[in-house]
Amino acid sequence: KGKKTDGLNRKPYSPLSDEAKLDEYEQFDDYMEIIIQFGYVTLFASAYPLASSIMIIANLVEMRSDTFKLSFICRKPRSLRCDGLGMWGSLLSGLVTLSALTNCLIFGFTSGQLMEWLPSLYTIDESDHMRFSDNKGWLVIFIIFGVERALLFTKLLINAVIPDIPEDVMDELQRKHFVQEEESRQYERGLGNVNNSNKSD
Repeated sequence: KGKKTDGLNRKPYSPLSDEAKLDEYEQFDDYMEIIIQFGYVTLFASAYPLASSIMIIANLVEMRSDTFKLSFICRKPRSLRCDGLGMWGSLLSGLVTLSALTNCLIFGFTSGQLMEWLPSLYTIDESDHMRFSDNKGWLVIFIIFGVERALLFTKLLINAVIPDIPEDVMDELQRKHFVQEEESRQYERGLGNVNNSNKSD
């Protein structure tokens, strides 16, 4: 009688071999998507304030879709330690700085918000267009760029007051570094004592 060999010839199942057949994960597209979304929200916040609330809902959906993509569609990326976002952090900081100018320009020139606060600086012509009052245009420009400089100063002040690394984390890192130095000193002293005892023998 012949022996059954179907179970012996069958290759063992390996989830890694199945995952190796999937497409490689491209993180550039996800980063760029977030940068563009952040740019729309910050650069045109005064034109459409509801955008931030809509983006919160969109990001919740995006989180679930990215989870599915990383679990079943793409290979899982390698986890690499890094100390920041790299160029993406610089892009985000640049968008925040530029958003102060764009929102102030929208606030003063294209929307009626500043006219509602300071109606004496504007007039409505016959074609129902908003225009500066006589000899008041320089004052509007001064207010717009004054507010923009105040926003930039606030950004710099927040960056200066709030540290990149919290104080308790910094204390823990310093303590860990101190313990590592003490252990290395004790190890070197132990090696020195061993060498001295070998020489005396």
